[in-house]
Amino acid sequence: MPTTFTADPEFAHHFRRLHQVFMYVTDRCNLECEQCIYKPSISHFINEEIPLDDALGLLATFRKLGAGKVTFLGGEPTLYGHRQGGLPLLELIEGTRALGYEYVRIDTNGQRVSSLLEQPSFARLDEVAFSLDGFSAQTNDPLRGKGTFVRAVDAIRKAVGLGYFVTVTCCVQKLFLDRDEEGMLNLERMIRFVEELGVHQVNFHDLFKVGIPMDTWTGNFAPRPQNWVPVYEELSAKVRFGAFGIKVRLPQCFVTKAEFARAPDYYGYCPVKLGERVMVHPNGTIRICSNLICTAFGVATWGEGRIGWERSHANELAGHDLDRMTPCTNRSRHKKYGDLVPVCFSFKPGQDEYVWNHRLAWDAARDDASMMVG
Repeated sequence: MPTTFTADPEFAHHFRRLHQVFMYVTDRCNLECEQCIYKPSISHFINEEIPLDDALGLLATFRKLGAGKVTFLGGEPTLYGHRQGGLPLLELIEGTRALGYEYVRIDTNGQRVSSLLEQPSFARLDEVAFSLDGFSAQTNDPLRGKGTFVRAVDAIRKAVGLGYFVTVTCCVQKLFLDRDEEGMLNLERMIRFVEELGVHQVNFHDLFKVGIPMDTWTGNFAPRPQNWVPVYEELSAKVRFGAFGIKVRLPQCFVTKAEFARAPDYYGYCPVKLGERVMVHPNGTIRICSNLICTAFGVATWGEGRIGWERSHANELAGHDLDRMTPCTNRSRHKKYGDLVPVCFSFKPGQDEYVWNHRLAWDAARDDASMMVG
């Protein structure tokens, strides 16, 4: 029986335009990736999982606030309910569908998903996103571990063959900015590789060191911002001109101060200010910004049938100008970038993503100075 949750009025008010849920269903993982932003929780988990009844109760509450998309991740979400042979994960998917969510997604490392792909309940997912950080074992395994490339690629091919909507999630590492003998960026080689696998989309995340806590535990694979900007411009132009046979979600990460000033209501996209997402963790924390993962900061807590607003200085809204669109607050606190300013981790112009397109219509709002936040 799903747990009934009561949310504090402050929580309900801030998330009155809630669109999506990122539910970290377990802190358990079968890998130790060098670049993992969630590494401290995986290494030192206390509350290993979100109990199924609590997970469904929280999702029911978020659905009433308007959420339409949910992503299950971790840790490794295919380990959820491992003591019961994975049945709780299948029940969670079915229960989420019964709540009326429009888009249900899972983000997996692909190491032990093969048997789940054959389950009818698992097939009710709208998207299976596989984490892959290179186009070969030599480029992937230094980050994710020996043998992970082959196992993930095998699982991707199986999922594609079974008719799943398959995407690949990939971190932008320094070597992607190098070029091969023919002058092609390794980043483009990555796109071409996953295109050949038959997936629908590749979604890139950045690993920049931007003066936030996770800089201390996410390895040393990040490119420098000034080196990324021309690469982004080159690849984004190819994406716009239809050079690839799959969708590409490419993080812009930085714009010039002048460009930001030209369209702040567009470049200032911030899930914290918009209240458009929640990130739910097994330790009882609810937060919004992925830059604050594994810190003491959050916006609320959950437990014992209650979602409580964080009223201490650890509330992550502290320091955010909620009445004005600005460069990314968390990435601007302790670091400057010359003529560049940082934009949100999730700011990916032209991206084919459910909330970005169907709920926020953010690209269409580029020149809309009347957009309201708060």
